[in-house]
Amino acid sequence: MPTEKQTMWLPNVSDRAGPKYLRIADAMAEDIYSGRLAVGERLPTHRDLAWRLGVTVGTVSRAYAEAERRGLVVGEVGRGSFVRAGSRSAITLAMPNLAPPQTIELGINRPPAHLVRPEFSAALAELAEAEDFDDLVNYQAHTGRWEHRVAGSAWLARRGLDIPADRVMLTSGAEHAITAALMAFTDPGDSLMVEQYTWSGTRALAGLLRLTLRPVAIDEHGILPEAFEAACKTTGARMLYITPTVHNPTTATLPDDRRREIARIASIYGVTIIEDDLYGFLEESPPLPLTAYAPERSIYITGASKCVAPSLRVGFAAMPEDRIGRFSAAARATNWMAPPLMAEIFARWVGNGTADRLAERIRREAAERQRLAAGHLKGCRYQASEASLHAWLHLPEPWRASDLVEAAKARGVSLAPTDLFVPGRCETPHAVRLSLTATATKDELARGLGVVADILDAPPEPFLAVA
Repeated sequence: MPTEKQTMWLPNVSDRAGPKYLRIADAMAEDIYSGRLAVGERLPTHRDLAWRLGVTVGTVSRAYAEAERRGLVVGEVGRGSFVRAGSRSAITLAMPNLAPPQTIELGINRPPAHLVRPEFSAALAELAEAEDFDDLVNYQAHTGRWEHRVAGSAWLARRGLDIPADRVMLTSGAEHAITAALMAFTDPGDSLMVEQYTWSGTRALAGLLRLTLRPVAIDEHGILPEAFEAACKTTGARMLYITPTVHNPTTATLPDDRRREIARIASIYGVTIIEDDLYGFLEESPPLPLTAYAPERSIYITGASKCVAPSLRVGFAAMPEDRIGRFSAAARATNWMAPPLMAEIFARWVGNGTADRLAERIRREAAERQRLAAGHLKGCRYQASEASLHAWLHLPEPWRASDLVEAAKARGVSLAPTDLFVPGRCETPHAVRLSLTATATKDELARGLGVVADILDAPPEPFLAVA
């Protein structure tokens, strides 16, 4: 039960844009996230906070309603509003929920599972008859079986990286590799540079590991070298997490000249680069990974779930030899070993060419869906890569991202909330990520895109985001 302790909390809304009630709700979320507002604290009354902020009581009431909708506070009749237990986790670990079966899913980035069903069925049957099956279902070295690490090295060679197997660690997907890298090479209180919009998981990890996210400005091509250098000078951060190829969520791919410049700047300021190349294998002719230009200070991470099979939870992390010890200790502490049966399937597929064929199949499917999206969103401004699983849709005036998400939800279409991709106190962009490959069929995708286009043809309903 909430305590009776009342906070004198006063949100800082001066550096925020947008409606006042959303500024207050966002400031509340940030202060819960940072620990300035503790679980159980009683918030100021609507009238008191309104007087101290110089706004109407109605504005504060709408802000508290928005915070309650997000799961941050709970209101009790006659007692007031309290910071809710679990609210901090709701912020740091917020992810789009899997939608009900009748909902058209445009929020989760995943390739269609039916594309890999024949190969997966055959692989499982073959494994059951494997001579070393008993070994495969036993405990393994936490860095991975040697033959699986060899397969990882061969897979990285497809991206132009010549990294020997003894420097390739096996993980339970790319997310596990990113987690281990941050655990191994940062300390609580450190700053982590990220792109201005970034993968939603970095917010969760930064909260759990007590890191401060330092956003670096981007444009339609990716991170800006001059902004990166300025961040190195002013923040003291010595680690950069970046997705330079088919950026999530904007789909931007960093040109070669910028990759060289980012590598040069990182060398000058002693910055370690965590390169997330989860989507790089979907491009027909992608640039060399950023790691190729800064091999001595890069931790290269990729996985199989986006480019081969969605449930294949196998990831790889490659790094300089002097980083392996700390990384492997962190990987072991968070997950003893990657699932060996999944790793065995992937190793076999790399060896016999199945992984390449499946990646090409997903690439073709994504390209077809991108063309479908182009037709339905004609007249809209959006970014897309030919074979990416998603598109970045810029919204026309006066639409805001939260309004579109709510309007689409009301009509049976699930979208990822844009603020998932916004680190720290950055302003939420008036754009949404459209995941184009989550639906089972292209017909279902067409219906979902039609709903989005139809919604944007009319102005938003007043106060839709807090309905």
